[in-house]
Amino acid sequence: MSDVLTGFAHPLVDRIEGTYACVETRVDRVVLTEPVADALLSITAAGLIPVMITRPEARMSYLARYYLTLAGGRWLVREGTATFRDALTGLVADTVDRALGGEQVLTAPRAAGDPVRFLVAVSTQSPADETTQLGDAAISLSAHLAATTLACWGAHEPATLAWDRQAYTQASRAWMPGPVRWVIADADGKARFTTTVRRTKGGVEETTTGILLAPAGSGAELTTVALDALEHLADEAGAPLFATISVQPGLADLDYDSQPVPAAVPVAALVGPRATRALAPDLDLLRREFGARTAGRPRTPSIVVGFGSTAERPVDVAVRFTHALGTDQITRLLARNGGS
Repeated sequence: MSDVLTGFAHPLVDRIEGTYACVETRVDRVVLTEPVADALLSITAAGLIPVMITRPEARMSYLARYYLTLAGGRWLVREGTATFRDALTGLVADTVDRALGGEQVLTAPRAAGDPVRFLVAVSTQSPADETTQLGDAAISLSAHLAATTLACWGAHEPATLAWDRQAYTQASRAWMPGPVRWVIADADGKARFTTTVRRTKGGVEETTTGILLAPAGSGAELTTVALDALEHLADEAGAPLFATISVQPGLADLDYDSQPVPAAVPVAALVGPRATRALAPDLDLLRREFGARTAGRPRTPSIVVGFGSTAERPVDVAVRFTHALGTDQITRLLARNGGS
């Protein structure tokens, strides 16, 4: 290990074990506070892997878990005085290194009464001018997926700034070319988002990732909700590039516990006007094979498609849809726009 790594220290890091920087906490709920966010950035900048160690009953907020995963980190649960359990693989061992040696991600069904959450990911490309207003995706999806409105935003949890789209846009503009990351939430505990804003060759890219509490309903009903939400997004967002919506059962407060996480199931996707023009897909084929429909502005429409209308597994339909668009073409489009 290099001198830089061996000399690393941070107030939240309890110890270094090999390439792992261990942050051990006894709190009931881990959230993305400013110290936690700083620790994740510092650990990864030092070339180390962050490991969050909690008690078995502890929970982690969506945002803390998202940024821990983004940093390449892992969540370990201390069980007793001498063993650790990997919340991702279920492997139990007597050292951090051995506990993180599992390769098979463990998934399991949740309790029968657990609600469903929507997981969303949206990329928008807007002109880099003074008329651009950011936050389209979070505003639209919170309204149409969870029937709620945005209430607060900031750089960390808890978000303490009252939601103000103009202030959010101005703050993002001040950090250009970026990237700059924000958290956004509603007041009812039904929607949590994280956004990344940056200048690219194509303008201003805003990537929005989030979790929302879904209404009660069957799989077919939730697919309809998702499709309707993407149609509204096509109408309301300035320039959506791509969007996906998946479902996953879990806790009603949108947190994660240390139990195995069920696999997310894709239910709907949107291909925005710029991507539609660049990819030039066969619309007749997409309508015939996937039930695709157009939405948004008539002259520059988006394509919206659901993945749960057949007996085929939704994930398999989503893969086929991606191949029908052209995976290589999608990669080149993202690279050409300088996006994520």
